[in-house]
Amino acid sequence: MHMTSHRVPRASPRVRLLMIVCLVPLLGLTVAGLFLLWPGGSDTDLPGGGPTTNSAEGVADTVATVTAVDASDCADAGGDPMLLAECTTFEAEANGRPGSLYVTPDAIEAGIGVGDTVKVLDFTRSPDRAETGTDYVFIDYDRDVPLLVLAILYAIVVLAVAGLRGLRALIGLGFAGVVLLVFMLPAILDSQPPVLVAMVSASAIMVIALYLAHGISTRTTTALFGTVLGIILTGVLGAWMTSWANLGIAYTEDGFLLADTTDLSMSDLIVCAILITGLGVLNDVTITQASAVWELATVAPDLRASQLFARAMRIGRDHIASTVYTITFAYVGSALMTLIIVSAHDQSFFESLTLGEMSIEVVSILVCSIGLVIAIPLTTGLGVLVVKSGLRPARDVPRTTDPDEAEHLAVTATAGLTATAGLTAEAGGASSEARQPAGAARPEPGAAADAAGAPEPGAGKQPLTRRERRRLEEDGGR
Repeated sequence: MHMTSHRVPRASPRVRLLMIVCLVPLLGLTVAGLFLLWPGGSDTDLPGGGPTTNSAEGVADTVATVTAVDASDCADAGGDPMLLAECTTFEAEANGRPGSLYVTPDAIEAGIGVGDTVKVLDFTRSPDRAETGTDYVFIDYDRDVPLLVLAILYAIVVLAVAGLRGLRALIGLGFAGVVLLVFMLPAILDSQPPVLVAMVSASAIMVIALYLAHGISTRTTTALFGTVLGIILTGVLGAWMTSWANLGIAYTEDGFLLADTTDLSMSDLIVCAILITGLGVLNDVTITQASAVWELATVAPDLRASQLFARAMRIGRDHIASTVYTITFAYVGSALMTLIIVSAHDQSFFESLTLGEMSIEVVSILVCSIGLVIAIPLTTGLGVLVVKSGLRPARDVPRTTDPDEAEHLAVTATAGLTATAGLTAEAGGASSEARQPAGAARPEPGAAADAAGAPEPGAGKQPLTRRERRRLEEDGGR
């Protein structure tokens, strides 16, 4: 037997008004934060100009194509990349100008060959050309085409599976990229407080991304509130742990560069990174939990609030387990090379996790996981309160795909209506007898029955009172 119902969970007007009252200040603070923290017009350049540039006179970076590889003098190299880099000659062409190419040992080990497109430093017009001894110096592979193809493939898969909602999600992702590149990163380089910048950026991204992907509704607003609470909790816990664990030290080359050339706090940057890392995962679990509450309330509207919360949390617990794994393995994958080096040290693995860069990864994993776990019951509880505020007993008889069940429901409803009408008629008859003068002729019982059995047109469509609905449900249960 398959039962469906006309009832769709909706928040009560009072709760919707309360949600708007809470949402407006959030939007106002986000807009104010964007305005107050917006980076200045001057660009902040770090020494060296970037990882692939050189400030020497006449040197420029460009893209070249490898045209020839000659390893005829490498018979005694034995496959050693260091020896191969000395005995192998490479030729390349950039901007129509052929020349010699110096390739690093790691690129040789990766298998660089004829036809590869690479990024190089061009020394053909530099006065240091003779001292360098080569026209081009290898920097890295040019990956524009592979990454573009992969991005297009990703968009096609999302659109094919998710359709219009996938398109809206991609637009939201693009907006998130704009916020990060145009606002957050320049604002941090402009010496604005990194944690505050991250909070404002996260709020702006979530407001646009959630409403764009899932539509404007109380369900989406519930997920937004759950995400904001999770972000706040993650930020507070991250700031506390970063300070308590004394993580405000630079451990990587990028950290050393920022510490030497800017006045940025390493602790604040770590908290900022934790917030942005947890943002996507929080969005995932909060919208899932809000949807779970709404769907459960749709198929089982008679559940009490505690029952609805308990059933939604069953879904949430499964989500907690899988998402915690996701966060952990994502960090492990990104720090795999560091883990390999750590495992090779002659010390315990636990001791290695408490040192330097690894301790930052551990704190990030645990803080994001705690924020995620707590955000799930918070969002579920908010969703239950919102949904139950608008659920009322249904006036329509549930539909069913089972003919026997449909007939039974129809007979039960008819019997209940007849009983209600009879009780009303009896009450009315008793009242009439009390008011009837002595000696007046009483109406025939058959006429009263006919009158009760033939109500006025449209009378059956009037909404039932609460007492009549309760009596109807009792008669149907019998």
